[in-house]
Amino acid sequence: MKTTVILALTAALCTAPLFADHHELPKPDKDGWITLFNGKDLTGWDGNPKVWSVVDGYISGKIDKLVGGNTFLVYKHPLANYVLEAEWILVDNQGNSGIQYRSKQSANGDNKWVVKGYQADIGTGWFGKLYEEGGRGILAGEYKNQPEIKAKNGWNTYRITANGTKLTQEINGVVTIEFDDKDEAKAAKEGIIALQYHSPGGFEVRYRKIRVKLLGE
Repeated sequence: MKTTVILALTAALCTAPLFADHHELPKPDKDGWITLFNGKDLTGWDGNPKVWSVVDGYISGKIDKLVGGNTFLVYKHPLANYVLEAEWILVDNQGNSGIQYRSKQSANGDNKWVVKGYQADIGTGWFGKLYEEGGRGILAGEYKNQPEIKAKNGWNTYRITANGTKLTQEINGVVTIEFDDKDEAKAAKEGIIALQYHSPGGFEVRYRKIRVKLLGE
């Protein structure tokens, strides 16, 4: 009897999601792309409802004043090696945002939407750079190539590749940074994807067409 119970518990632990509200990935299309945002609602995502909403087919992050520090819209499924694409607008180039990848959620008091990890930065002077939120800070602050951001609030495209220790970020088809994280103690091998809204608020960031293509382990 004890052996049966132990085996049953072991099987349950092996098949259990990495956290309680784990969200199953949608099925990939014929080219292997998995859509993370359906353009209608925030299914699969978790964030402060006072900040995040869906408007006209895009995710809007917007609040007059943000209390409690940076907040994040979290996609509830950890991933390891992949290509991530998303279109974004930082309205009027005001404020600061970013796309978290291979990151971890870590609540801070009343703010349960705190995320730490790799961030593909979005902000004047920071577009395309690699920052580790809640960790080592700037990891790649010198451009391989400097990106051009669309004028008049045009949609920009981020393409992020995380494959083993190597991280590559592109904006509008231009490779902005390449970074090989060889710090065995601190390099992240997997984690969640999230969208940042930076305190103290007072600006709007928009995201749409968010998708990933998984790469071999």
